[in-house]
Amino acid sequence: MRLEEQAKILKEEIRRLERNQQREKEAANMEYLKNILLKFLSLKVGDERQQLVPVLTTMLKLSPEEKTTLDAAAQGLKEKTTLPINPNNSSSKEEVGGLISTAGQDWCERQGLDGGLISNRWAGLA
Repeated sequence: MRLEEQAKILKEEIRRLERNQQREKEAANMEYLKNILLKFLSLKVGDERQQLVPVLTTMLKLSPEEKTTLDAAAQGLKEKTTLPINPNNSSSKEEVGGLISTAGQDWCERQGLDGGLISNRWAGLA
């Protein structure tokens, strides 16, 4: 083999390994995010929940409006907040609580699970 061919093969292998490392890193971040979100949902409203808001804001790269919604949920406020249903179409808005409950129920139905459990868990966010 010529040196150019060997260099090309080695570069491709390096790129493949870098992609694999990035995937592993993202998987670890997803597991951490899952754990933080579950902790947030399991805590009662108040200071402990509020302490997780900056972590979730950073990990999810929330906008100021989304952070305000999360702050309200952490404090147990029941005021209705609207967010885009589709981030690519900000003119389409729906109440957060209804959107989450509906999405949770739909997912549960597709999985053959009781949707009420998810809806009740997410209801504290509205």
